[in-house]
Amino acid sequence: MNRSAPWCTAALLVLLAYPAMALDRPVVWRDEDTGCAYLLTPQGGITPRHRRDGTLDCPDVAAGTGVVENMGRDIARGLDALQREVERLRELYNNRP
Repeated sequence: MNRSAPWCTAALLVLLAYPAMALDRPVVWRDEDTGCAYLLTPQGGITPRHRRDGTLDCPDVAAGTGVVENMGRDIARGLDALQREVERLRELYNNRP
């Protein structure tokens, strides 16, 4: 086997990973009025920063308020409504003359 093959493979992997290393990390910015934290990207994007438990990183939001649980409940409600609408459309389609 060619001895330069492992070196070429390593160089190729480094070159393939280079674009990911070139990305700038977002900067954390905290609003002085509300105290909430936001992530600012170098491209100009902004998004609210979340804690590990899924709550917003704001001083007035208590830890463990259940943002993820509320989101799951909302998704379940939406899926139920969608299922009812599909059933209604199925009955309408089956009962047409």
